[in-house]
This record gives sequence, C-alpha cells and structure tokens, in this order.
Amino acid sequence: MLKSSRLLLRALEPGDLNDTYLSWLNDPAVNRYLETRFLPQTLEALQTYWQAHRDDPSSPWFAICLAGQERHIGNIKLGPIQWLHRRADLSLFIGERGCWGQGYASEAIALVRDWAFLELDLQKLNAGIYAGNFGSRRAFEKCGFGLEGTLREEVVTSGQRQDVWRLGMPRSYWTPTA
Repeated sequence: MLKSSRLLLRALEPGDLNDTYLSWLNDPAVNRYLETRFLPQTLEALQTYWQAHRDDPSSPWFAICLAGQERHIGNIKLGPIQWLHRRADLSLFIGERGCWGQGYASEAIALVRDWAFLELDLQKLNAGIYAGNFGSRRAFEKCGFGLEGTLREEVVTSGQRQDVWRLGMPRSYWTPTA
C-alpha cells in the first residue's frame, strides 16, 4: 500500500472489478488511449485478466483510490519489471472523469516512482504514451520523466497510424518526494 495526503494505492481487489470499472473501459473518452478499447470489455473478461495477473511479482498493479473515501478512481501498473536490467514500464489511467485535471495521475506516478526506486531498487522507469495524449505526458513530465524518443507511426488509432512518445526517468535523475 502506498499513500499520499490525497491518494491511497492498494492492490486491486475482486470488489474493484465492478460495473463502474467496466464502464470506464467501455467509455470512448476514457479508453481513447488504452489498448483495451480494441475489444468489448465484460465483467468476465475483467475478472479473467485480473486472475491471470494479480499474483505476478513482475507487474505490480494498484487501484488508485481517494485517500479519505477510499473510492477507486483508476489504476496504475509497474511492469513488467526487467530484473536483470532493473527497469520497468509505468502505465496508468484515471477512469473517473470527474477526477481528471486534478493532479491525481502525477501524484500516483510519483508514489510508484519513489517506491520503485527506493524499495525495488530499480534504476530506470519508462512510459509509452500515444502522441496527442498531452495530459498523460504532462503528468509524467511533472514527475521528472523526459522525452527520450518518438516511435513514428507505431500504433493504429481510428484506422490511422499514430506516433508513440517514449518517456523515461533514470534513477540518477530522481529526487525523492519530500
């Protein structure tokens, strides 16, 4: 469990796999930059995915919850962790649209970043962001990630090729959150 003044990050639990979570994954505004948008999402598919990944130590997966209410507003995942190279990808989404633009994404990124560097002794974190997802890019940059490259025409969105920004943060560039 990771905590800040506004957020609580905890393991995703079976009770989180509900109609609200499902509605996020099927909402075109929420899933616009998520790979889940390519397949219709169901509670059964959500539960199957959770069962397959919940105990994977190389991919810690957290529910992002508002600290006072413990209301689940999104998810953040670290991994897969490449232990040999001590690096991992970091990805997240805020499903509750009413929570967009309030800094929750960057706060969650900072919590996991600090945990990954301090507790897991990782040396590098990366993020892949669809070009055009400026909110996500700003959240990562606010946490010290820098643009390391653009993968040109890497993915398909609405039948069109689209670039992906690759951001990264070496541990040597990190300043722990106070």
